[in-house]
Amino acid sequence: MADCYDIEAAIDARLDNIATQYREAPQFLHLIRTYAREAGQITEALCSLPSFFDLDTAVGEQLTFIGRRMGWGRCHCVCNITPVFGFECEGVPSENLLGGFCDEAVTWEDCGPFGSSELCINDDEVYRSFLKVRRYQFLALYDLESLTQAVRTFWGDTAMVLDAGYGRVVIAPGRPLEAHENLLLQLYPRVLPIAPGLRVRFHFGDIRVFGFGEGWGEFCEDAVEHNLQTGELEELITEGSVEISTGPQGTDAEWMCEIDVKPYDCAA
Repeated sequence: MADCYDIEAAIDARLDNIATQYREAPQFLHLIRTYAREAGQITEALCSLPSFFDLDTAVGEQLTFIGRRMGWGRCHCVCNITPVFGFECEGVPSENLLGGFCDEAVTWEDCGPFGSSELCINDDEVYRSFLKVRRYQFLALYDLESLTQAVRTFWGDTAMVLDAGYGRVVIAPGRPLEAHENLLLQLYPRVLPIAPGLRVRFHFGDIRVFGFGEGWGEFCEDAVEHNLQTGELEELITEGSVEISTGPQGTDAEWMCEIDVKPYDCAA
């Protein structure tokens, strides 16, 4: 039942308008109550209709309808990259689709002659996250706070705006992306609330990036403090009165690697 409309209260309000001489006619009152109830049920249905198209709760076709009204459907053309044999650097997606000796060919449904394919977001929760981010873009909310909330909608609390300036914005998911997230790389920049004219770049490594000033990493960072991927620290051994390290006790902060995922361009 919709909270925005009370059928019984509406019927009583109509009955109060009946002239006094007709209030002792039960059959007439029953007739009025019956027709008023049917009209009230229609009003109640119309009143509850928006609840079926709430961005937080809509599913299936209802969610698809919202997306179309927001200018972001479920299916989009992306680059269809031919798989090549190679090895991927840890934490850094390759611009090519890499495969091994035993990998099967990747099948795509071609939608054009220029190496493009149609990619559809069938999962409601993934699609919902795109629509929530699209809402920021739709309202032209180009401030840093809105962009931060948008990237965290995609990748969680680890995501951040790593750097900005010089006509570009660098986004960092802050964690390794899952396989389905890598497939959507070209779609993320299309909905992020970034002002027209600014370039979007991604940093896929550790968010402790080398730089100068507060918040930036340095040479020989402490591996434990910053949880850098250096493996287990090796113990110190003592030879006479001199302590000798059997391995590195830290590692340099990563360099920021700005990757262009080419959201609209299939050129190499």
